[in-house]
Amino acid sequence: RFRPACVSAVMDVLSFRWSAKYGHFLRAEANVNALSYPAPPRTAVLGMLAAILGLEKDTLATELADVRVAVDGAVPCRFWHRVKLRKDPPAALSWEIKRNQRGAENPAPEKATLLNQEWLLKPDFRIHIAWPEQPVRFAELVERIRQRRWHFSPCMGLSELLCNVEFLACETASQLPAGRCTVQGLCPAEPVKLIAVDGLGIHLLRLPQSVSADRVFRHVPYYVEHRGQPFPVDTDAAWRAGDWTGLFL
Repeated sequence: RFRPACVSAVMDVLSFRWSAKYGHFLRAEANVNALSYPAPPRTAVLGMLAAILGLEKDTLATELADVRVAVDGAVPCRFWHRVKLRKDPPAALSWEIKRNQRGAENPAPEKATLLNQEWLLKPDFRIHIAWPEQPVRFAELVERIRQRRWHFSPCMGLSELLCNVEFLACETASQLPAGRCTVQGLCPAEPVKLIAVDGLGIHLLRLPQSVSADRVFRHVPYYVEHRGQPFPVDTDAAWRAGDWTGLFL
């Protein structure tokens, strides 16, 4: 389980809305049918933050390793979409193109494959970020999202699926005392005791939580209420910021 090196009872938390028309977070165990996680894993959120800050992809295991992430929102509907993936790179254009130049009469056969992907329909999540170990980087991230400035366009899993990142608030979060509380969003299953309540649809998921410098992912079990409803747990790791109460992934 992820444990930050330094835990404070109070820290600043950035909250923003992460939404798109479509989303896709490839499951680690997916085969020719590219299944998607129903909610964004912590590693996917870190990848999106790296795009906003202009960091390299491999910095998820180094510069962004201490970022605390919480995900809140309902599980979106899913549908199957067939995509065409090319296996050969496109031919380079010549330096000079004549006006009467025509294409080849017998072009080479295209090397491509059709792949089924499970896409999320209208994903809409609320993300909470804390980074007390790097206050300067955190302040830069807050200002970039507030002013809608990013190095690379953020996406919802795939680079083709552009998304909207909307600043909500930057508030001070406080750690709650151990005991029973009502949490929202993804909740790590290990540091909590789930309290059963009628009328709630709580599911157990395994999502990537961290990645090493060698691109080896570590998976952690999480509880999630599929409609985004809050649910009670017994824990000593809950935080509260504004109207959000939950656990960091």
